[in-house]
Amino acid sequence: MSAQAKLIMAVALLIAVGGGMAGYKSSKLGVPFWEGDQVNEWLVESRVSFLATGRDVKARLALPSIAVESGSGQESGSLDYHYNVEDDRGEYTAVWSSGAREDGQALYYRVRFKEGLNSGGEPIASVEKPNAPDVPKLPGSLGTAAQSIVTRAKNVAADPDSLFVALFEQINSGASSQEYLIVKRHYEKEGIANPNIAMGIDLLGLAGVPARPAYGVSLRDQNSGQIPVPLLEYYDGALWKVRNPANPSKILDGRELFVWHRGGGSLLDVDGGDNSRVTFTVVKDRIPLATLTDLQDSPLLVSTILALPAAERAVFRYIVLIPLGAFVVVLLRNIVGIATLGTFMPVLLALALLELPLVQGLVMFSVLVAAGLWFRFLLSRMNLLVVPRVAACVVIVTLLMMLMGVLSYQLGFSVGIKITLFPMIIIAWTLERMSLIWEEEGKRSAIVQVSGSVIVAVCAYHFMKVSQIQYWAFYFPEMLLILLAGILLIGRYTGYRLSELIRFKSFTNA
Repeated sequence: MSAQAKLIMAVALLIAVGGGMAGYKSSKLGVPFWEGDQVNEWLVESRVSFLATGRDVKARLALPSIAVESGSGQESGSLDYHYNVEDDRGEYTAVWSSGAREDGQALYYRVRFKEGLNSGGEPIASVEKPNAPDVPKLPGSLGTAAQSIVTRAKNVAADPDSLFVALFEQINSGASSQEYLIVKRHYEKEGIANPNIAMGIDLLGLAGVPARPAYGVSLRDQNSGQIPVPLLEYYDGALWKVRNPANPSKILDGRELFVWHRGGGSLLDVDGGDNSRVTFTVVKDRIPLATLTDLQDSPLLVSTILALPAAERAVFRYIVLIPLGAFVVVLLRNIVGIATLGTFMPVLLALALLELPLVQGLVMFSVLVAAGLWFRFLLSRMNLLVVPRVAACVVIVTLLMMLMGVLSYQLGFSVGIKITLFPMIIIAWTLERMSLIWEEEGKRSAIVQVSGSVIVAVCAYHFMKVSQIQYWAFYFPEMLLILLAGILLIGRYTGYRLSELIRFKSFTNA
């Protein structure tokens, strides 16, 4: 069998398998093929991580009541642990237990709810009237300053709501009174995790308003590894209300924040482990829970990355875009004829630009390459061997990235901090290859190739930025087989490139 026949068979097989699996998921399992047909649901997954110390392990995580009562919450991905949910008069706690464990452990619990619904922080009536708040024992001048703050705030506040706003506006203000500064410094010296929250609870207690800590999750798509947002819940005489002390005058919006835990008590307790913490991954899912369940129960391996915990899924959301960028590179190099510095450099540059404003990202990249190239020419005068020279480039690139990040922050450009998204090793190799081309083929060839790489990266960026393309890549990753078939076909193309048609136009005229 000839190579061409093998290629045709491989392409046909890839298209059939990829298209068939995508069609099966869409028609039989109900996954919307077009992004416009999606059903937006928030998926919030908590990840409890700790270092087991060789003893029996018991971990307790407070759960949002609306998730448990509606059945939209479920344990996910915690291996070989016994799991149950405790109900204490409407306050729910996930409990994981196991025998002796060692090394790092990870436990998962996920909640799904439709976009735009309640935040979980709506005012609720108390089952029974709460006890009078404990009056904090602040000695001497500290207690006098705290009482002065409360008295002054009560004089301008008509109710607990306005009192809450008045107190936390002063706590958050950089130009607070002397009394605020004295009390605030005391709580900061105590080493409390959230000194502003603790200070606010005690000041509200002095004013006779019961208050307790709460925790929320910021609803920003693709936000992984975020820590709980500290909130505060207070009793206004009839209802328990939750607000964000960082923005006290704003009522909680269910489109921006989801209240994970309220009612006081600790968010997380772990026995038998050290360095415990809980982080959240937020994903906007485009398919309903029933469809996801069908995917995970499918006899074929069509659920793919959708069956993974959300924290791991968030990583694959970017990995599946790399083949798309590689396809653009192949297309522009083999069909159009744009010269680039390798294949991976434009793809990884495009991937970094997805997290940066395009113009600012290109400016930072240009400055980084120009400065790094200058230092690379200085190294060439020392006649170093290849490996030490590349290692030196890595060190220089690291220092340049740190310098640009610090300078941009000092100048007030927060986008400069994201320069770390640029792949450091790829940039070091780019400087090495560009300098060699500069020395062997001249500066024109080096500039043409690095410019071509930037042009290809920008084209790949715009292709990878299309929301429908991202949707297909993530929810129908089997369609990457069709993309692979296209790459194989382009790999057999040996005709003229578009740029060569322009170059050889004079021969046609002759």
